[in-house]
Amino acid sequence: MMKMKRQREEDRDRDSLSNLPDEVLLHIMKSISIKDAVQTCVLSKRWKDLWKDLTFLNFDKTIGFDDSIFNMFVSSVLSNRHHSTSIHRLDFITGRHRCIGSELFNSVMSYAVLHNVQQLTICMQSNLVFEPIWFSCRSLTSLKVSLTNYTQRVVVPKYLQLPALKILHLDLAVFTASDNDCADPFSTCNMLTTLFIRSFRLDDDVKILRISNSNLSSLTIGHHLSGPPPYQIEIATPNVKSLTIIGFRRHSTTTDAGLDVRTDSVIVNWLHVLANVKIMTITSSTISTLLNDLSKSGSTRTQPPCFARLEALKVKKLPSLPSLKKLLVEEVDAILEYILQNSPLARVEFIR
Repeated sequence: MMKMKRQREEDRDRDSLSNLPDEVLLHIMKSISIKDAVQTCVLSKRWKDLWKDLTFLNFDKTIGFDDSIFNMFVSSVLSNRHHSTSIHRLDFITGRHRCIGSELFNSVMSYAVLHNVQQLTICMQSNLVFEPIWFSCRSLTSLKVSLTNYTQRVVVPKYLQLPALKILHLDLAVFTASDNDCADPFSTCNMLTTLFIRSFRLDDDVKILRISNSNLSSLTIGHHLSGPPPYQIEIATPNVKSLTIIGFRRHSTTTDAGLDVRTDSVIVNWLHVLANVKIMTITSSTISTLLNDLSKSGSTRTQPPCFARLEALKVKKLPSLPSLKKLLVEEVDAILEYILQNSPLARVEFIR
C-alpha cells in the first residue's frame, strides 16, 4: 500500500513538471549533464524530443564514457538534435586523458559554427589549428581555448575575422607573422573587449607581437613559453582599463592595472606603458623588484612615469611573496614617490 502511494506521488510530481512550458524545462535541463538531458527522452512522450532543442551543449569529461563511446555519443547528439535550433553555448572539454580524433573535433566545430554558436569553450589534449570556418564565424561572441598538455600548441591565424567577438581567452598560443616580422592578429576584432593570453610562443620569423585594438578594455598577457626571448610587445589599446601582466614564477594580480613582472629590466618600461590608467595595483614583490632596478641605474637618472589620469595607487601583499615589513619604510616611500612623481592628486591605499 505504501509503495503504491509513493508511486502515485512520484507520477503526480513528474506530471506537474511535464506541464511546465518547454522554455522552463529546457532551462532546467541546462543545469544537468548532456548525458542525463538526453536520457530524459524515456520519461514520456512529452519528453521524447525535448532535449533536441537544447541551446547549451556541454561535452565534458563528466560524461564518463570511454573514448569510442564518447565519440559515438557526441556524433549522435549532433545528428539527432533539431537542426533549426541555434547553439547559444558549446563546451568541448575532454580532459587530459581522453583521445579525440581531429575528424570528430572538426565536425563538432563546423556544426557549432553552422548553427550560429555564440559562446565556445575548448579544452583538450591535442594541437589545435584554427580552421578558416572558426575564425570567420560571424555569431561568435566568446571564445576560450586551452590545452591540457604543455607540449601542444594552439596555432592562431594571422588575422582573426570574428566581427562579433567580445571575449577571447588563449592558452599555449602560437602567433604567426602577419606583416614582415610582426604578429598582429587582434586588430580586426572590432568588438573585442576582453583579451586573455595565458601563455604563448612566437614563430621563428616573428620579432614583434603587436596587440592593437581600439575597443579593448581588459588585457591580460602571460609568459612566453620559450624563456626570455629577443622580441618586443607593442600595445596600442587606448581604451584599456584593466591590465594584468603574469610573470613566469610569480603570482599575478588581477586589477585595474596589475603589475608583477619577472625581470628587473622590464618593470620600469611597463610603468611608462600605463600612462592612461586610473587605478593601479602593484604588489610588494613589484616594489622590491623596482627598488632593485632603480638602485642599479640610480633613481635620479631614471625617467619617472607619468600617470596623468591616475586616481589611486593600491599596494597589495601577495601570499608567499616578500612582505612590506621586510622593506624599510624609507624604501617604500621612495618607490611610491617615484611612481607618483607626476601624479600629485593620486591617493595611496595599502590592501591585503
